[in-house]
Amino acid sequence: MRYVRQLLFPTMLGLMVAMPASAGPSRTTTRDVCIAAPTGGGSFNTFVFRDVEPLSPGRAITLKGLFFTGAQKVEPVSGSAAMTTSGTIVLGAFVHSTAQSINDFTVAGITDANFVGILNYDNDGDFKPNGTLAMEAKDCATIAIP
Repeated sequence: MRYVRQLLFPTMLGLMVAMPASAGPSRTTTRDVCIAAPTGGGSFNTFVFRDVEPLSPGRAITLKGLFFTGAQKVEPVSGSAAMTTSGTIVLGAFVHSTAQSINDFTVAGITDANFVGILNYDNDGDFKPNGTLAMEAKDCATIAIP
């Protein structure tokens, strides 16, 4: 028995040390991403996505965050973004606004890695775009969330 312990313990210890770091739990760095469609000198439609995971080709991530307009009513947002194998980012989100407003709506579009681009929105529930929002990157530290 003593021989087995003397042989087995160093072998097991050696295997544990030799395991690559990738075999352990993965740690991803998340970031907040803020975008807005400015109108009239201010940010009329503002999205604040929290804890956004890195994107890579062929992978989708979950989006969660906040939306608000000049009316300063905060609404929750849920959605996802995916990167195609060519590097294109496709974003889709649902804004749950009927808690404080008159209608929920969806946005979807092709963006860059910071979600800058044109988002189509559907605000009448017919699954057809009613208009577009030209989203620009904003520094999250400068956004005052109502």
